[in-house]
Amino acid sequence: MVKILMDYMLEILIVGLVLSADSFSAALAMGFRNHTKWDVVKFALSSGIAEGLVAFFGAMIGVKVIAEFDKYDHWISFVLLLIVSLHMIKEGWEEIRAEKNEEQSAKVISFHSFAKVLMVSFATSLDAFAVGVTLGSRAQSIGVSLYPYIISISLWAFFSTVFGMTLAKRVSERFGGYFSLAGALVLLVMAFKLLK
Repeated sequence: MVKILMDYMLEILIVGLVLSADSFSAALAMGFRNHTKWDVVKFALSSGIAEGLVAFFGAMIGVKVIAEFDKYDHWISFVLLLIVSLHMIKEGWEEIRAEKNEEQSAKVISFHSFAKVLMVSFATSLDAFAVGVTLGSRAQSIGVSLYPYIISISLWAFFSTVFGMTLAKRVSERFGGYFSLAGALVLLVMAFKLLK
């Protein structure tokens, strides 16, 4: 009985950890922009809630929908990440060009809009839908609760976003424009990987 419980808890932790990889990568990519602690909290909450909600909806909607959704989910993620990364490239160039003008530079290097943060949060959480479908059917068949999985997924996404943003903040702000471009390239790579 103890071994079954330990295996169940380990599985809950691992599912959350695996799904948090995209949240970490996106936070690292976007965190090179000047940001406050409140920006970190907003992005982390957005990531955690998006991952948990999408996994929950996957579990509730069920296996029948996954066949249809699976045809399009990578394209939705691709388009959202492509839009964000192209916008980040534009902002990175503006930042580099405006380096000498402090007033304009301060305006350009502010953190991403909340709409962009939400878009990235949901784009990186679409994998959680398929996982949610699997978890929902599995939880039903073996009689375990789905909620510990959803909580684990949300918490891992939250903390991995905080970690990614904190790590990015440690990089010198002097090269913010260049790191914005690098972050945009990371999101572009993530977007194109979805098409394979």
